[in-house]
Amino acid sequence: MYRIKRKVTADSLILRIYSMFAAFILIYMTYNSFRPKADLLSNTLGIPRRLTLETYINLFTGSKFPYFILGSIIILVFSLALIVMLSSMVAYGIGRFNFRLRKGLLLYFLMGLMFPVQLGIVPIFLIIRSWGLLDTHTGVILVYAAGISMPVLLLTVFFQNLSRDIYESAKIDGASEWRIFQSIMFPMASPVIFSICIIMSVQIWNKFFMPLIFLQSEVKKTIPLGIMKYTQNLMYTVDIAMASSVIATVPILFAFFLFSRKILEGVAAGGVKG
Repeated sequence: MYRIKRKVTADSLILRIYSMFAAFILIYMTYNSFRPKADLLSNTLGIPRRLTLETYINLFTGSKFPYFILGSIIILVFSLALIVMLSSMVAYGIGRFNFRLRKGLLLYFLMGLMFPVQLGIVPIFLIIRSWGLLDTHTGVILVYAAGISMPVLLLTVFFQNLSRDIYESAKIDGASEWRIFQSIMFPMASPVIFSICIIMSVQIWNKFFMPLIFLQSEVKKTIPLGIMKYTQNLMYTVDIAMASSVIATVPILFAFFLFSRKILEGVAAGGVKG
């Protein structure tokens, strides 16, 4: 018993040290984003002469960064909508009905968690190109919307654990399958769906590889690609790189921590089998 308690304490200590280090980097990056470039380069570790919003003003008025934000938002919103729609319907069918290929489908989605999408980038690229969707947000959205393994598995367990009486009562009242799903089952799954939206938002917002492969036009790029552009010549764009990194990181982290309790509740509801 003593060894188990000691191990948990050591793990907790490592996580706390890691969290403190990550928080320090985030605070340091945010703090330096308000410093002029000359002061940041000449007096990096010293007390700043002044703090200013000039870097952020230049970022939004003198560059294409607003287009990067718009592109990221478009991809995020439509990807989430498709992921929620597809995963909820697939999970409802797997969780509520028994059919021959049910276990095979669950295994298929489980394997989707094991293999990264980069392994299939060549056929994915050829398919997107054959559809004429290269250099479009639509192509990236479709690729992201195909990654529904985690949402399907969480929602499948949730739908599977729902009381059968609810379904049978709706059937007796004459409700169709679509009506039952749309008006009863889907709203009941809202805690799990909310958690899925937050978790997938963090992943989609920070993804770099897929936009790099499929988006070439400057005005269609996403925030991670914009940050890469600003870090290619860091001595000249260190202030812009700092500010853009803060915009890319802080809002999504704030949302994640703000809803962390609901995320845990939703994951528990979809991940614990009764």
